[in-house]
Amino acid sequence: MAAITNNRLFVLLARLALAGVFVTAALPKIADPVAFASSVDAFRVIDSGLSDWVALVLPWLELVLGIGILVPVIRRASGALTGLLLLLFITLHLSAWVRGLDISCGCFGAETGEANADYRWLILRNLLLLGAVALVLKQDRRNNLEDSCS
Repeated sequence: MAAITNNRLFVLLARLALAGVFVTAALPKIADPVAFASSVDAFRVIDSGLSDWVALVLPWLELVLGIGILVPVIRRASGALTGLLLLLFITLHLSAWVRGLDISCGCFGAETGEANADYRWLILRNLLLLGAVALVLKQDRRNNLEDSCS
């Protein structure tokens, strides 16, 4: 019984961490989409016109997903989309690292003082968040299976 309680607490903490990270990342980008568009543009994977659209849409998606991971009705969809977004972020960081770009990721808005990108840390952080998503989705699936069997 204690293991189940501890597991549920751990999953709750993972949900709260994911929500906190995604909401915290979204708000400064929503407040300053021009600065975020510049960060998106620095990755050199899409043209600047599309960077503007990404800078307008992505932070709102992050905000909705951050809140959605806490809402049982949309948790599974939010978790799946969050996982896909994290895979995209990992791919973008790997791509920038391989191409020798020394840029701010723009992950939490216009980060001052981040002259040198630490791609190892960025990738590790996103892998840890991806692990939290997997944990949340696994627990949600387990809960749904238990509910359908009872």
